[in-house]
Amino acid sequence: MIRDNEQAQNFRVQHEMNSDDGLLMQRIAAKDRAAFTQFYHGYAPRIGKFLIASLKSKDLVDEVVNEVMLTVWQKAESYDPNQGKLSSWVLGIAHNKCLKLLERNRRYQTDETIDELAVYDADLDADDAVLHAVLVDNNNPERIHIGKQTGMALTVALQQLSFEHRTVLELTFIEQCSYQEIATITGCPVNTVKTRVFHARKKLADLLAERGIYLGG
Repeated sequence: MIRDNEQAQNFRVQHEMNSDDGLLMQRIAAKDRAAFTQFYHGYAPRIGKFLIASLKSKDLVDEVVNEVMLTVWQKAESYDPNQGKLSSWVLGIAHNKCLKLLERNRRYQTDETIDELAVYDADLDADDAVLHAVLVDNNNPERIHIGKQTGMALTVALQQLSFEHRTVLELTFIEQCSYQEIATITGCPVNTVKTRVFHARKKLADLLAERGIYLGG
């Protein structure tokens, strides 16, 4: 009974959020610049963090973010809050544009040699904290050092994954997306998403183990 009540409450909260997002998109569709500015400031940094591990270039990230924003400005009316969260719709646009850019620029794909000293680290804050917060103890400088080292190793390991594997891990653990939401964003069946997450986690664990880092047990 308690579980049913929690599910009902979560559904109501999500429905209200989707309704608010729907109203925001309606305003943008009507070319309300204040609404678009609100959307931009809310989503541009989030999209950028989602893209940087794949594109490895701030200029390319900015290019894709601008393309996503242009698409939202031009096609805001196509967002349907009854079909899912605004974040899933937006990240789906970003994912598709990133994939097309990678196809045009093969040299930016993840099979290139990675220079660990050149890893993009401009936003090693809130989102990265999600990945290694359990390793950090603000009252213990040694654990802080270990946490940061592990965070950097994790960043490098993520860049060594394929685009598909890295994407599902970022959506799962940073964006906190469900399998269904990831399927919507990537355009893949849910079972494919589950398979990718399984293999991506195993590959990531293997890469970290090569560096003497063992997580989750």
